[in-house]
Amino acid sequence: MANDETPLTNEGTESPSVALLPVNAIERGNGEWSNAPALMQPAAPAAADLTVYLHALRRHWLMAIGIGLLVAAILGPAVWFGLGAKYTASAVLRIAMQEKPIAFVMDTSPDKDRFEIYKSTQQQLVTSRFVILAALRNPAVAQMSSIRYQQEQGDPVAWLQKRLSVNFPGKAELMEVNLTRDNPDEACILVREVVESYLREVVNAELDQKRQRLSELDRAFTEKEQEIRSRRETLKKLASELGTSATEALTTKQKFLVDELGIDRQDLARLQAELRRARGDLAAQQAVLKSVETVDISDADVDNVMQSDPIGRELFVELGWKRLDQLYMENAVVKGASSLYVERYQQALKTLQESYNTRKAELVDVVRQKRRTIVQLEVRKMESAVAVLTDQEQVIKEQVRVKQAAAEKFGISSVDMEMLLSDVHNAEAVMNAIASERDKLKVENRSTPRITMLIQAQKPDLPSNGNTRLAITFLSMLMGLCIPGGIVAFWDASAKHINTPADVSKGLRLSVLGSVPLIPAKVLRRLGSPSKRYHTWQARLTESVDGIAARVLRKAEMEQCRVIMVSSAAGGEGKTTLATQLALSLARAGRRTVLVDFDLRRPAFDEVFGLPLEPGVCEVLRQESDISTIVHQVATNNLAVVTAGRWDRSALAALSNGAAAGMFKKLREDYDFVVIDASPVLPVADARFVSQHVDTVVLSVFRDVSKAPKIQAACEILAAFGVHTVETVVTAPNNNMYGKDMRYESTITA
Repeated sequence: MANDETPLTNEGTESPSVALLPVNAIERGNGEWSNAPALMQPAAPAAADLTVYLHALRRHWLMAIGIGLLVAAILGPAVWFGLGAKYTASAVLRIAMQEKPIAFVMDTSPDKDRFEIYKSTQQQLVTSRFVILAALRNPAVAQMSSIRYQQEQGDPVAWLQKRLSVNFPGKAELMEVNLTRDNPDEACILVREVVESYLREVVNAELDQKRQRLSELDRAFTEKEQEIRSRRETLKKLASELGTSATEALTTKQKFLVDELGIDRQDLARLQAELRRARGDLAAQQAVLKSVETVDISDADVDNVMQSDPIGRELFVELGWKRLDQLYMENAVVKGASSLYVERYQQALKTLQESYNTRKAELVDVVRQKRRTIVQLEVRKMESAVAVLTDQEQVIKEQVRVKQAAAEKFGISSVDMEMLLSDVHNAEAVMNAIASERDKLKVENRSTPRITMLIQAQKPDLPSNGNTRLAITFLSMLMGLCIPGGIVAFWDASAKHINTPADVSKGLRLSVLGSVPLIPAKVLRRLGSPSKRYHTWQARLTESVDGIAARVLRKAEMEQCRVIMVSSAAGGEGKTTLATQLALSLARAGRRTVLVDFDLRRPAFDEVFGLPLEPGVCEVLRQESDISTIVHQVATNNLAVVTAGRWDRSALAALSNGAAAGMFKKLREDYDFVVIDASPVLPVADARFVSQHVDTVVLSVFRDVSKAPKIQAACEILAAFGVHTVETVVTAPNNNMYGKDMRYESTITA
């Protein structure tokens, strides 16, 4: 073919395009076409899928391996020589869990936690600053080139501390001191000197501390001995004052005195309680005495006195009889004569009542005076009782004071003696403990040290990092081999190539009419050969395109879609081959089909079918020719071909102004199907103008060539030009998107 689209090859050539169906048609899988405009459906969000990177590696595996081998070849030697050979010198010391006693058991139950703390302490001491400084003072160490360099640059102690390794393998009693350097002699000398400085500055210092402890125990023993002697002299003087040094006799005397004091205190407490009660009663009676003058005298109290008073009792009786006489006169005497008697009796009764009231008032003062006399007698009685109790209190208080003073004096002396005896016993116990510890330490100072040297550092003969160096070099080469592949895969995946039909149907939400096989270029050029191999390829291609044509026929029956534009988003995606094969399949199905070359700038049908280039479509657009004169019949039954003609700017202007409408109307009338091979949508505007006159658009999608963003952009452009339905056809190695069935696959070559 003469255009830019070499068909159906896996070397960047075109493959059959993929038609866009609505998503719901793909989901049903029933072959029905949806009336909804597929272009209006948004693309599904891209999900993270490792297969995208696998496809990217499949496309560029050779480049990835080549770059990876080059990087690995450079990185491997660089790492190997960069790491260099390292030599490790080691010294081993034994740190016993506890000291081995000679005659005495110093600690019968060793504490493991305490031992771990001890080991950690020794581990820190080996790399301590004063030990490192002691090692650096050795002339053999100070003259080393690395030490001199560190002295010039900074702190050699910190430098050596970072490089020394001190550990306990297997949590045992063995402590390893390791140092790794490029120079084996330097590593050996440094380890030896550090260990010797540690033994000298730490281990031997512990022995000195034990000797110092023995000296301190001797001094403490002497001090305790003098203290005991002094306390014994004081105890002797106190026993002389008390008349006895026996603590039992002192205790008995003190007990008798304390018992007597207790009895007196009980008597005093009882007497004080009685005194408080008497004083309380006295205060109450005095309060009553003060309230006698102000307290009202009740009628009942006065009546009681009146009964005992002769005058009052006589007046009370006479008053009663008078009232009875008055009552009798009022009831028994004749009413006419009663007024004289009644008035006289009332006057007498009134006089008698006044005498009675006068006597009653006089008896109120009598009652008050009687009460005052009774209370005064009680007050004088209680005052006498309080005075007696007060005198008794003073006497008992004096007895308690005298006995308490004697008891305190006696008790203090007794307590002093007890304390002195206790202090002497305690001091003797401490002195005995010090003497025992001193004697043990004198013997145990001759025992073997707890920290001993087992293995002195030796010059290492073999590198210590051989395996590690080899492993790191291998890993670096492996990374150098893999990282370029990852970079290439990421770079290629960012382009969003179409890898499978699912990328179109699910990723872009475009319906897929079907897929066609990816045929090698050398096979494609000889598809007409009688060879069985080429016949198989031809049969596969025919079967794939016939399946697409079957869906086109079905759509035509349901929706009258007879004018089909075959295009692609960009060039080189197999649109010309797809248009040609689709037209051939429709013609084989008995439909009158015309194949129109509307790729005006890069025509191909004149060479494919051996037809003259002009007159063609461009001449009809410029109105230089009629449509009937440019249609050519070919060898295939029911198939006609229209070539592109000679393109120029006037033809494009006519196309943009709608000059193609009449041509499409004529072709619709004369043919069952019009298959148009249009130019790509994105590079030029030709296909956009043609899309306004077609029923449906089929986009050719070529695996590994087509890119999802470009297909999406092409769909948006077509939607802007009024295209309602776009389908796709995918060219891929596995041309059967629904799976293979070998029972039917084998019949293709039969």
